[in-house]
Amino acid sequence: MVPLKKYPNYSSWAFLAVMAVGALFCSTVIAGVTGQFNLAPVGIFCGLLWVIGGALCFWAVQAEQDLAGTGLRSMSVSILLSFFSGVVIFQEPTLLYFSVPAIACMVIGIWIPASKTKSVWKNWRSLLSGAIFGTYLIPYKFSSLGDMEFLFPFSVGVCVGSVLLVAIMTLKRKKSFGYPKIPTLFAFASGILWMLGTLAIFWAIADDGMFGYAVGYPLLQLNLVVNQMWGVFVFGEYASRHGRIKLALSTIVILVGAVLLTLSKM
Repeated sequence: MVPLKKYPNYSSWAFLAVMAVGALFCSTVIAGVTGQFNLAPVGIFCGLLWVIGGALCFWAVQAEQDLAGTGLRSMSVSILLSFFSGVVIFQEPTLLYFSVPAIACMVIGIWIPASKTKSVWKNWRSLLSGAIFGTYLIPYKFSSLGDMEFLFPFSVGVCVGSVLLVAIMTLKRKKSFGYPKIPTLFAFASGILWMLGTLAIFWAIADDGMFGYAVGYPLLQLNLVVNQMWGVFVFGEYASRHGRIKLALSTIVILVGAVLLTLSKM
């Protein structure tokens, strides 16, 4: 999402489409190496679900004018729903005396920097994107696909859904989105990096993975700490001393939660 913040005049819809093409390029290379080309419907469906969440998230970065806060709100919801899904739906074993306080720490830490002057419902885009991101891989968990088998059809769903969405938006506005060279290259590179990170998620939550859905997915949402650092040190968000103290406290509490969550699987 950093290129969207860096280039605020670059359409979030254009970014989504170009990023999706970069993701498909990356997964095609991986599938070519592993020989895992397929068009499993469950993978395409999960990819289409992700497009909805991704569109909401990219829209939120620009509409809510808060890169760090957008990541915090989205990830808090996704952490809660993924943990609930893993424990209740998939009956994954976890030490609740570690995992419950861990989830509480992560959510409390996420909301420490939240502004009290703005209604939470004004941030509905980032909240809804978090709900989708916390649940879009549930169909994958119910399938018998391995992580490498799932990767390519998932990226196809993401790319097809994104291109269709942009086409619809283009017809609606009766004007093509601009694709300036530099931001477009950054968007393409973002898609490649995102697909590599997504593969790590598949490895972590797979049936034979290290953590499972209840623990693995919340842990991998620690990228929100990276979001915070970009927002603060690159884009000057939370510029006041009080704001940065709150953000530092937030990061510490989140990391404590991450440690407890890791211990819950030992």
